[in-house]
Amino acid sequence: MTTSNGRVYGHIEGYPVGTVFPSKEALGKAGVHVQRQAGIHGDPNANGGAFSICLSEGYEDNVDNGNTITYVGSGGQDPNGDQSENQSFEHPPNKSLLISSETKRPVRVVRGKNKDNYYSPKSGYRYDGLYVVDDASMKVGKRGFKMCTFLLRRIEEEGVGPVPTRRTLDVQKLLKISRANKRAT
Repeated sequence: MTTSNGRVYGHIEGYPVGTVFPSKEALGKAGVHVQRQAGIHGDPNANGGAFSICLSEGYEDNVDNGNTITYVGSGGQDPNGDQSENQSFEHPPNKSLLISSETKRPVRVVRGKNKDNYYSPKSGYRYDGLYVVDDASMKVGKRGFKMCTFLLRRIEEEGVGPVPTRRTLDVQKLLKISRANKRAT
């Protein structure tokens, strides 16, 4: 596939839901999420909304429940990645997600590895489908700063399975479950 600028509302042709990318570079080349550092890829003029977001290690206020995500916007972090000031809906990436909450255009969601997230891949980046921004509001985060907070809901699509989890059942875990079930009866 050729490099894409990712400025598409919806799926990127040739990259179905569940596609795993080994790196941010590969993810960007595909056009699924072109931002190398930022978590939000939006219309630079913020007229059309956001194209994609990437969940990975970053803001502690993000809450990932698979089909729903409470996603914190960008801005207000110091060079060490610690929140040091309030966020604003005037910050272009946040404004693009705010507009997405109004237009209801689909936003691509990518999950990167995050040892604390049950839904993240063990490595690399995985395209997990289209979500709609149901709500945008300003909330006080865990560190006491105002945070642009977005509630995203996964769009159900025919032929697209559930969001994968990192829970794997190996033989040892299956035996343990089997023994526990026998004791319970």
